[in-house]
Order: sequence, then C-alpha cells, then structure tokens
Amino acid sequence: MGVFEQEAAESTGEKFVRPAAPERMRDLDFLLGDFRVEWTNFTADPPVKGTAAWNTVSTFAGHAYEMTQLVPKDDLTGRFVIQWVESESSFSGYYYDDWGNRTLLTAKGWQDGYLSFTGECIGFGRWFLLKERYQVIDENHYLKCGFIRFEADGEWVPADEVHCYRV
Repeated sequence: MGVFEQEAAESTGEKFVRPAAPERMRDLDFLLGDFRVEWTNFTADPPVKGTAAWNTVSTFAGHAYEMTQLVPKDDLTGRFVIQWVESESSFSGYYYDDWGNRTLLTAKGWQDGYLSFTGECIGFGRWFLLKERYQVIDENHYLKCGFIRFEADGEWVPADEVHCYRV
C-alpha cells in the first residue's frame, strides 16, 4: 500500500481490499492472446489493405484487458485498455497510439451476436464518432468492423474491416 492509501486508510479507519475482478470481463476472453491481423481501410480511395499483430493480456489483477496493436507498414503502435464499470453496467475502453489518436468508447455488452463499442474519437487531426463492432467467428478468429460518423445525426460510414486470427 502506498503512502496516500495508507494515510487514507488511517484517516477513515477503513481497510482497503482489492475486490475480485468483475465476472463480466470474461465476456472479452476472445480477445486474449496473440493474433495475426488482416485489415482493410475503407476511408482511403481506393481502400488500402495491410497486416498487423495484436496481443491482448489481462492486467490489473483481471480488472482490465490491454490490447497492443502493431502496424509495421505504418510504423503505428496503439493500445486499447478495457474495463467493466459496474456502476454504469458497461465496458469502458480507451484507445491511444503513437500518432496522437485517442478514443473513449463504451459498450453495454453482447447483443445479437455483436459487441459494439461507440464513442468519440480524435484521429488523424479530426473529431468523429466511432463504432467498433466485434463478432466472434470461431475460437481462433474474430472480426472487428469499424464505422465513423462526422456529424451527430449523420450516417454511419464503413471505416475498416479487421480479421484477427489466433497464432
């Protein structure tokens, strides 16, 4: 326990104990491990294809999963950290990368075979809304489809399609 936590515990007389990891984190187990990634970026004209490597690990005693995304072709490294927030009954995810992009996303959980995160993104010098829809194809393959919207009442436009294969 750090100095701050020790002082807080002494001032309130409380003993702080880390709670067990939320059971809902298991909903994300399909992300765990190493993946070979094949992606198509639909925002380019014509669409651009590439490969990447993604790895997701459980961290913070199971309270979060952290995905590292490596895209060698574009010299891009990103991280996506996801937690279950019990008080909001939803997942909260934060993406950031070494290009200066960042996104705060939330998802209520699986619905109709999809896990859909939505939120605001600052990416490539622009603000937009982002939806990332995950679908498990089988135990060694999942699909992530991204959609963007530049106006709150605008149409969702396909942004990317990402196939992730366990290695």
